[in-house]
Amino acid sequence: MLLVSYITDTQIQAQSDTAHYVLPEFEQGTVKMKDGHSEVAIMDYNTLTEEMIFYKNGVKLALDSLEKIDTVYLESRIFVPQNKVFYEILVKGPVSLFVQHKSNPVDGGNPSGYGETTETGASKNVASVTNSVHTYKLELPNNYYVKDATQFWITRKGIFYKANTSNQISKVFPEKSKEIKQFIKENKLDLKNTDDLIKLIVKCNEFAR
Repeated sequence: MLLVSYITDTQIQAQSDTAHYVLPEFEQGTVKMKDGHSEVAIMDYNTLTEEMIFYKNGVKLALDSLEKIDTVYLESRIFVPQNKVFYEILVKGPVSLFVQHKSNPVDGGNPSGYGETTETGASKNVASVTNSVHTYKLELPNNYYVKDATQFWITRKGIFYKANTSNQISKVFPEKSKEIKQFIKENKLDLKNTDDLIKLIVKCNEFAR
């Protein structure tokens, strides 16, 4: 039986009006538990609440007790629980690359004159736990927009490191810093592009041998 936390109708309605899921539509996925058994459900990953959401009897629920979950397979994607959220695996090897799908709701601001608006810059609190079964109430302003806050991570020897810039990656391989920067330059890699970042981490796996 899937471990869940319940979501209120308020949150469901707000989520259905915004595009803050990893997939454009809910798809069939498989949850593999650490005890060996698996469950199948229609799922998608919510980047605002950083929860794996699935349907059960017409209701949206969130996977809970992540410490008991080994892996989630969603379409061709693979997610693993990490730091109370899920990371998607992009490269698996001595140096693995993960993406933390994340977004923040930001207040669009109030009119400041001459047809302009002032952005508050402060993200709203997405959800607050209201009771012991983890029921949430989503509180978003009417004029909010969703701002991407995706983070990339790499692991080396079991330790997680941020991997959003060339400098962050080079620090993980100080002995190969020059070669990494040269590889980025020669291949004209833009590390904000996921495919380019994957190419770099594949190269880093060669350095790690």
